[in-house]
Amino acid sequence: MTQAHRELVERLFPQLGGIASFEPIEGGWTCDTYEVNGEWIVQLPRGEPAAERLRAQIALLPELQHEVSAQIPLPELVSEDPSAMGYRRLDGSPSTGDDGIWPERLGRFLYDLHMVPPEFVGLRLRSPEDIRRERRDECSRLREVVAPLLGPAERSRADAMLAGYLDDDRNWRFASCLTHGDLGTEHVLVSPTGDLVGLIDWEEASVGDPVWDFASWLHARPEAGERALAAYGGAPDDRFRERALVSFALMPWHEVEYGLADGGESFIESGLAGARDRLTLIAP
Repeated sequence: MTQAHRELVERLFPQLGGIASFEPIEGGWTCDTYEVNGEWIVQLPRGEPAAERLRAQIALLPELQHEVSAQIPLPELVSEDPSAMGYRRLDGSPSTGDDGIWPERLGRFLYDLHMVPPEFVGLRLRSPEDIRRERRDECSRLREVVAPLLGPAERSRADAMLAGYLDDDRNWRFASCLTHGDLGTEHVLVSPTGDLVGLIDWEEASVGDPVWDFASWLHARPEAGERALAAYGGAPDDRFRERALVSFALMPWHEVEYGLADGGESFIESGLAGARDRLTLIAP
């Protein structure tokens, strides 16, 4: 497959002037991603849903670069048929430690991002009630695949968590905003001196709940998360932390769903272990 993709990229993007190196980057769920000539990152979608997301990034990122305070991928290599995107590799490494000023820079970046009017980047504002309906459908879909794998007590706790989250009107009084939507450690790049370089992998970008960009940090990386949230200006509404906890608890459910559909047994096992572990954080 790698050789076939190499030949495809060489054909789609002759401006590369030939391919000297073509290294796969593992871990993506929707695209095959390669580092090309040590300078470019090229993404090839797996199927039409992934292609649609890639086309959305191609439209969004050039507009968004003018609105935020750190680097983001800028599509310079673009193919419509078949869909493909290439951008210059951003210097920096995933943020594995808390040293440096990058958490504060991340908080300021997210403040800038969340303040961008969606229409400035070709999106439409959605109300919290719109997002609630979408989230209800998403949770219903995830429950269908995850709940049968849980024990009775775990299922009961999961159902109570979902009901408390979706049915409590207090959780849906936030100001919706433009979000990255998938802001894990691997998507935040930091310099050797501890400064923020940029954010990558924008395929989940949408208008949604600002908590989506903080949930993982506040619970998986709490020191960095709290520093970022302080630089952001603090929690923007009084149910922010409650929603952050539920969002964090739901993240492994997506891994289970992916494993059942495409990813294989290791994703199912890892996602289920994460789902069980995070359910223990939810009050009975």
